[in-house]
Amino acid sequence: MSRPRRLLTVLACAAGACALSAPAALASQSAPSSGQGTVLSSSGHTVRLVDHSHRVGDMHVTSTRGLRRGDVVTVRRGRAHISGHVGKVAFLGRVVRSSGRGAVVRLGDGSTVSVGGGKPRAHHASASAASVTIDFQGLAPGQALLVTIATDQQGNVAITIKLLPGGTNIGDGELDVTGVVTDDTGGGSFGIGTADGSGLHFGDPQHLFEAANASLCDEVDVGYHRAGNRLVADTLRVTGQSSQGDCADSSDATEVDGVVTALAGDGSSLTVQPDDGSAVTTIPVDDPTLLDGISLGDDVAVTLDPDGTANDVELLDTSGDQGDGGDQ
Repeated sequence: MSRPRRLLTVLACAAGACALSAPAALASQSAPSSGQGTVLSSSGHTVRLVDHSHRVGDMHVTSTRGLRRGDVVTVRRGRAHISGHVGKVAFLGRVVRSSGRGAVVRLGDGSTVSVGGGKPRAHHASASAASVTIDFQGLAPGQALLVTIATDQQGNVAITIKLLPGGTNIGDGELDVTGVVTDDTGGGSFGIGTADGSGLHFGDPQHLFEAANASLCDEVDVGYHRAGNRLVADTLRVTGQSSQGDCADSSDATEVDGVVTALAGDGSSLTVQPDDGSAVTTIPVDDPTLLDGISLGDDVAVTLDPDGTANDVELLDTSGDQGDGGDQ
């Protein structure tokens, strides 16, 4: 019978064959903010907890002695008090990288955990110590996962990995920003401008930009994480098209053709008698250099921004109208 399509793989491992890395340094944000959760792993003075929403966070404790995965604990004044134990722990993560033997998964607090890898520990020879084949090659960086680790009474471990929609928020430590695309050169990176005027540049190892058919001036929502000083995109969604600033639709521009009747001395405006017979109009100019070479009496084509400011002044070619002194 075929597996459900959204169930990537189920791993049945001998005890110790499917290992989780020890917690990283204490994270800046802890998903189980109440100090309550189920132990995922522990080391030194840090216990990694999973809350009821499957989000992960690290808590500092005076000692992790006696804690094991599946313990239900409450942390008070730096001490972890065990109130029960469960045989199954499920947590959210996002793939950083994977190979045929394991995967590195980033958790919702920004830390990472290694799932899989390693060899079964050499206990007494038994059926439970059989070799284990782990295949994570179906995982791609950026994919959101729900990882479930179940342990039976004999210590055998089964890991179930379920693929989730790419836009799934895996925790408070996952960063998100909206903005307008300002750099669409591709090649594994892109840039956006945000509403506060700042610019952000993202590494894009998954080529999310191309996959979303994004382009210059698209409004996008980007989920990302920090890798040292770099920002690395995890998700990208196009939400619209900007029409502001440099992204204003040129098709909205209007043009006035006519004869120049006045020029401001500082180049800030020109006055034109339109060819269509409408009233004389004075047009502000956003760049005085646009009037270089323009003189009174010239026929010009003036292109206007939506706000009525000239962004281009073109001298029309009137050579075909000059003189009638051709050969007799």
